[in-house]
Amino acid sequence: MGDLVKGMVEPLAKRWTASMSGPLLLLWLSGALIHLHQRGGPGHACAKPGYLARAGCQVAKQGAPGAVVLTAALAAAVLLSGVALSAVASPVLEVLAGRWGTSAPVVAYARHRTARHARRRAVLDARSRAAAAPARYGPQAQVTWQAQSAWRRDRALRSWSHYPRRAADLRPTSVGNALVGVCEQIRRDYGFELPVCWGPFVECLDTAARDRLMASATRVLGRTQALICAVAAAGWGLLLPGLVAKSLWVALCAVCAWGANRALRSGTEAYCAHVCDAFAVHRIRLYRATGIEPPATTTDEPRSGKVLTDALAMRLAPGESRPFRWPDTP
Repeated sequence: MGDLVKGMVEPLAKRWTASMSGPLLLLWLSGALIHLHQRGGPGHACAKPGYLARAGCQVAKQGAPGAVVLTAALAAAVLLSGVALSAVASPVLEVLAGRWGTSAPVVAYARHRTARHARRRAVLDARSRAAAAPARYGPQAQVTWQAQSAWRRDRALRSWSHYPRRAADLRPTSVGNALVGVCEQIRRDYGFELPVCWGPFVECLDTAARDRLMASATRVLGRTQALICAVAAAGWGLLLPGLVAKSLWVALCAVCAWGANRALRSGTEAYCAHVCDAFAVHRIRLYRATGIEPPATTTDEPRSGKVLTDALAMRLAPGESRPFRWPDTP
């Protein structure tokens, strides 16, 4: 799973964009506002400075030069925190994908979560099937009921499609299931093993298609960073007085983290759907670039994809040879 996160998301995603700076700036601004509120406002912030704020207050007393230095120091702190945030986003995404470790308590909890996703997959499968309207409705009302029920079925089918088909491939998180599900779907439909073929496939794409994938991967990494900021903001609650204020602040941060996690899950599922669409349209580029003969029929496609995967992974049987068919023009 770590290879999927590092291979599919991290190389394509931009490390920092203007939209990614929003959660980080909100994190710092919320901390500054809480600190100023505790000190009685900006005019009283340096009246009785704490240990950490004492140096900043001394610099601020130097007039215009001190204000410039203090502003530069604050900007540098924000930029450095942005670098640190972008560095930890990928490992955090691996954890959110289900990389939890092998200790006994972790394995037990992962089994519980995996079983829960198995039940949810079964429920979604049942919801995605057409059902008869209740008998209490008349003929016209049944037509309306079926039209409204179609929305529910389509949503359930879309959610179910992001799960892997085999029970052994289920993961304890929605993000992990989406990543494994897209790998399983591409292997089932086209014969490609995504961890092996993903890098060469991206290199074969034209600029427009690669940019669309890059934008989608960047959204996934950006929402991961937003989730980290929402969790980290709970630490500012230590500055608040009283248990009630601390509890309310932590509850607010928990709601923000829940929303960020939901956005991350939907963004990952959208990214996986985008990956499937890219293979559906551009997979012939991979055959042409590697010189492997493309399939002649849809029945031959999984077998041809497996041959291409084995050739890229250097897993062809000893003595096995496959002819190359290079394109006439590069």
